[in-house]
Amino acid sequence: MSSLEKYSQAWQSVGETGTLKLDGVKLAWWRKGEGAQTLVLIHGNSACKEVFHNQFNQLDMPMIAFDLPGHGSSSDAAQPESQYTIPGYALLIKRALQAMEITNPLVYGWSLGGHIGIEMAGRGFDLAGLAISGTPPCGPGMEEVMQAFMPVEAGAITTAAEATDEQIDLYVRAVYGGLDPVPELFTRAARRTDGIARATMGMAIAMGEQGCHQRTVVAGWDKPMACGHGEQDEFINREYLDTVVWRNLDEGKIRTFRTGHAPFVEDPVAFNDWISGFASRVYG
Repeated sequence: MSSLEKYSQAWQSVGETGTLKLDGVKLAWWRKGEGAQTLVLIHGNSACKEVFHNQFNQLDMPMIAFDLPGHGSSSDAAQPESQYTIPGYALLIKRALQAMEITNPLVYGWSLGGHIGIEMAGRGFDLAGLAISGTPPCGPGMEEVMQAFMPVEAGAITTAAEATDEQIDLYVRAVYGGLDPVPELFTRAARRTDGIARATMGMAIAMGEQGCHQRTVVAGWDKPMACGHGEQDEFINREYLDTVVWRNLDEGKIRTFRTGHAPFVEDPVAFNDWISGFASRVYG
């Protein structure tokens, strides 16, 4: 057991944890409850499943969160060139859900996790609905990505193979800007992340040869979709986000939180009210 795994256990006060072996990857999961209406939580770049501890502790619904390959308590990728891409992450989560017999889930994706969720929708995976935050639909290819994200110094490590502790600390403070102090676990998770995962994903996006065109997906997907945005999120270009066309956006608008990039941990009461309300509308 790694030091990060031992540190993570203190956050897992409800539910159960375990791992799956898929395509040479040990995929770590945290699950609470079982049922046909499961919320699947997908974390962001250089994070871990424990960022969703407020949802596990406060929401009364079945849910599961995974550590992406190269993150948290999961192993590094066995095939980095394919598994450290948005399509690769999406396929691995699909296979994990199938292995655990979770059907018709509601997916919430944060930041990178939101891009993975859009990829799952675009590939026609079995989803009841999709919620995203910190995720402007964009790419593949750099033209839309450059429009969708702000050129902030803290974001430099998101596609970097190597990062200093100082760069990681800057990134973590920006990502969880509403928390003071930022939990040590979140910093440890960012330092644990495989730099090859960041660099490979960045290269795949820049080349523009993999993945669904995300604006096309959200403009055409007929299942329920919700989008949230932290009004103090320094990574996302809100003007770009406002140009996105959605076919079936929940309540016809983007939900704004009085937070930064991570509303589920910065304002869990407001976030949980939003995601549980969306789940009620999705599942009727």
